[in-house]
Amino acid sequence: MRDATLKVPGSVPGFRLLVVTAIAVIAVACGSSDTLSNDDYAAEISALAERTDAREQEIGKIFEGIAPSPVEVLAALSEALPRHIDGVQADIAALEAIEAPEDYSPDHQRVLKYLRDDLVLSGQALEAVNADDFLRQQQLENDSETLQRNLLADLSESFRSFFLISDEAIAAGETFGGLSDEESAYLDVLNEGWQEFAKRNAVFAQAVNQQFADERAMLKALADAGAGTAFEAVRTIVEKAVPPPRFEAGHVLLMNHLDELVRIDRIIGQAARDGDALQFLTSNFELGSNEASIQALLGVPPQIAEVVFGGSAFAFAAPDPSVLDGGYREQLYGLLREFRARFPQTGPDYAGFNLTPTNLDALVSQAGPGFIATVEDARSAIAKLTPPPELSADHELIVQYFDDVLASQNGIATAAAAGDRNGVQQAADGTRAALCDTRAGLSDEIEPVVFVQFGAPPLPPGFPDPVCG
Repeated sequence: MRDATLKVPGSVPGFRLLVVTAIAVIAVACGSSDTLSNDDYAAEISALAERTDAREQEIGKIFEGIAPSPVEVLAALSEALPRHIDGVQADIAALEAIEAPEDYSPDHQRVLKYLRDDLVLSGQALEAVNADDFLRQQQLENDSETLQRNLLADLSESFRSFFLISDEAIAAGETFGGLSDEESAYLDVLNEGWQEFAKRNAVFAQAVNQQFADERAMLKALADAGAGTAFEAVRTIVEKAVPPPRFEAGHVLLMNHLDELVRIDRIIGQAARDGDALQFLTSNFELGSNEASIQALLGVPPQIAEVVFGGSAFAFAAPDPSVLDGGYREQLYGLLREFRARFPQTGPDYAGFNLTPTNLDALVSQAGPGFIATVEDARSAIAKLTPPPELSADHELIVQYFDDVLASQNGIATAAAAGDRNGVQQAADGTRAALCDTRAGLSDEIEPVVFVQFGAPPLPPGFPDPVCG
């Protein structure tokens, strides 16, 4: 989950891709200032948006193969942002040269305002990059996400139908399009809370981005950086939000989620101050596996999920209508959705810190049985389903996946008990391999059903799949 990690935020390095590489326009071929008809305007904007998408894909190649570290992110941004800024300036000039028809004039002006605001944010981001100010760059990236979301909320449905080009942009438009002012204001407060988390998370990342003599030295650095306080700061902001009617039930789940995270985070902070690596890591696992957080992930509306759960939200989006067949497909989807909420897609990361063999064994002994039981329960329930003939091979492959994951997790426990840290990592790699092998072997027909567990995340052009490459 987005808020259950102390890793560097923005693991997919992000300069603004004009609402996911697909919502801006570039130079007008004809250069005419005559008012276009609705159909001609839509066709021109759509064609130009395709060209902009190609331009941003080319810029995205700069990020191919880089690691999600502040140094590499800033280096890539130093090359990408100037090209992006040049493109936005061209977009603004192009749109200013078009006289939009009356029906689309409000949308046209909204896009122009978005681009001008984006140009300001991009310039500020470049200043932060040149100053090696990763925290400021992350803050500006969050500001950009808010800008994009509010644009989508304000655009008319008919305009979005020809303005949004990429699948990801279209999906974002479906999620955030048509929000009321009250709903947008509510999401802005949530975003402010998670901006605060991102800033603190970046501080933690900088604190641990160095060599330490032992576990206690690393924990002291985290304690000095404020470990144990991030979620309380988020809750202080979010509890001020007044949910509109559509988000009231989701807000209750969200506050239960935050209350539990604050409780656990306080334990994490105390463990850091005490130099207790085992308690620190056990509690970090609990951030993502506690029941309140699982219910929030499964139950909040997609608009809240996008803000709060970030990179995890894509998997829990509403499935294709063909999935909801009242039979095998829907049953399998429901079981996989529950499993995805309770088990990390690539398995629990026991090797994230260089623990002593004793602490590693203790961590696996405490956290492992719960994860293993989750795999066993899902495997048992799925094996009992009766697939239609056309999906029988896929069904067998999915059951085999759970068998392979179970073997991997049991292998972790065996290696940890033997004090074999390399063996733990090798066994853990088996969970990732099972995921990738299964993803590669599944048919196109079952893909919408199983996307929640086996689907790859949406990525900007040029980025390899972080899980399977």
